[in-house]
Amino acid sequence: MTEFQELLAAVPPPAGRSSRFDQWDELDRRLGFVVPQDYRLVIDAYGPGCFDGYLHVLQPKSPFESIRLGSFGAQYRERIRAQNETGRVIPYAPDRLQPVARTEDGDVVSWVVASTGESDSWSLAINNSSRSEWLSFEGGIASFLHAVFVGGLRLPFFPEGFPSSSPVFETYPSVEEVRSLIQ
Repeated sequence: MTEFQELLAAVPPPAGRSSRFDQWDELDRRLGFVVPQDYRLVIDAYGPGCFDGYLHVLQPKSPFESIRLGSFGAQYRERIRAQNETGRVIPYAPDRLQPVARTEDGDVVSWVVASTGESDSWSLAINNSSRSEWLSFEGGIASFLHAVFVGGLRLPFFPEGFPSSSPVFETYPSVEEVRSLIQ
């Protein structure tokens, strides 16, 4: 069984998920690089939603800017640039960071863009913005999710109880569902 298959068994994707993202070439053009294959697997298997009520994988397309891969990435890099200008130690050039996931507490998991042609070998950098802490993870987003939900990886800034002993993936409500809630 592969790591990804183990992840699917540990945190089942939504039942009956019928739509997969089919605009990868357009996303790659818009971002300026080919997104890693493991990210595509995660998005196609799970779609938009949240792992265990805490960890969000950014989406290639979403009406919600805070979880959209491209726009959140641009905002994050601007924030990192501003922090860099204040003398805060940032271990990576902001342009090398492309956020791929975020937590409810504002922690950000980013690809460390090493070379646009080798995205499947990119590592991850995890930033706890409230404590200026940076951690490295050798592997992609699927390996990171596997390490957290199958391998027991606990980052020092994860809250108590995350991940839970029975992790779940919850799909985001549709735009129509959100609109009906606020009316």
